[in-house]
Amino acid sequence: MSSQTMRSIQTLLRPGALTHGITWRVQRKAALGMLLVIITASLIGWLYLTQVSSLATTSFQIEQYRQELSLLQQQNAQLELEIAGWESLPRIEARARELGFGPPGQVLYLPVPNYPAPDQASQRINQLNTQPITNP
Repeated sequence: MSSQTMRSIQTLLRPGALTHGITWRVQRKAALGMLLVIITASLIGWLYLTQVSSLATTSFQIEQYRQELSLLQQQNAQLELEIAGWESLPRIEARARELGFGPPGQVLYLPVPNYPAPDQASQRINQLNTQPITNP
């Protein structure tokens, strides 16, 4: 007889060895099943944590951008206030005096040939305003 058949016969003669082999196989399947469950749960947990981490990072960046926007809006408002100060009439008059400008002392009118006199221009405007508009 071969050694393979001898083992089969010995296994049949000892039922405890057969149940021990079956129990080991069942325990091994259960252990593999538990390992698969643990790996699956770990993978799901890892995916969840990466998404939460990405969301937290994005939220932090958004908050930083909002703070930067607020700071830039404040700076813009300060610059607009400064521009308004530079454009004020008293400031412009003072600067013009510093540069040597001032009210004219003497007015000099230059004649322009063939330019209508003021009263002729106003008469022409009055004529245009009083004439009825005709449709062609």
